Amino acid sequence: MPLSWLKRFKTGDYDLVHATFQTVAPAGLFHRPDNFVVTVHDLAPLVYTNEQRDLSLKLQWNATPPALRRADRLIAISEFTKSEIQRLMDIPESKISVVRQGIDRKLYYPQDQAASREHFDLEPDMNYILVVSSDLEHKRIDTVNKVLDRVRETDPNTKVLKAGYGQNLQGEHVVNTGWVSEEDMPKLYSAADVYLHPSEYEGFGLPVLEAIACGTPVVARNVASIPEIVGKTTDLVPPDASVQTFADHVIRQMRWDSPVADLVERSRQFTWEDTATETREVYESVLG
Repeated sequence: MPLSWLKRFKTGDYDLVHATFQTVAPAGLFHRPDNFVVTVHDLAPLVYTNEQRDLSLKLQWNATPPALRRADRLIAISEFTKSEIQRLMDIPESKISVVRQGIDRKLYYPQDQAASREHFDLEPDMNYILVVSSDLEHKRIDTVNKVLDRVRETDPNTKVLKAGYGQNLQGEHVVNTGWVSEEDMPKLYSAADVYLHPSEYEGFGLPVLEAIACGTPVVARNVASIPEIVGKTTDLVPPDASVQTFADHVIRQMRWDSPVADLVERSRQFTWEDTATETREVYESVLG
């Protein structure tokens, strides 16, 4: 039943209700709480409508904009997401607070590359390009094999590691890791020479933050929220970059001794403690 998810959400007799994902917000149209806060992570399905793959998703995304307009306050996880809320739904800036996501520094930090490769049974002398992604349209996973082919023309001792949701990435020189536990993800980032993020639309881009926290250089487009994460630590490729431009950046990162300390220091600007504090401040402002 496409609308069965609505029955699962009850607001109860609370002073404030926080919907922590935007597609939960339509429940507020039927069970309107006195004070309603919604976190908006990503509006990609409104931009890439093909990603509304079934009737339930279509109904949810049709109901999401009016539900967000009725909320008392919206939390955007990046400045880019805030701008998209304003652009796509004409919601005033005063109604939107930016609260960025964080990183667990006790878990995500640079680890020994040789030991990390041994953990995943990877070849010790191979160059590895890591991709952590779903196969949704805006992720542009179709770019990866093309980039790999160009890189291998210069350095044939290179493979791709593919992790994340979606289908496995096909190719002779691709290693699909399958599901990787949260505890093992830092080892996976550390095992790689470069983290490749070809996505052209991101509400935040948590894998990019995880990569730099592990000291792994990033190759990504200069689009959406990505510049907010990497700051000046990474030379991003243009939004319309060619496959060859991506490959050139990957090769340069593999050959360059990247400033691990700078990457890690940048990641320290994103903490879950700050996320919690700023979220509490939103609650206090709504409750008055």
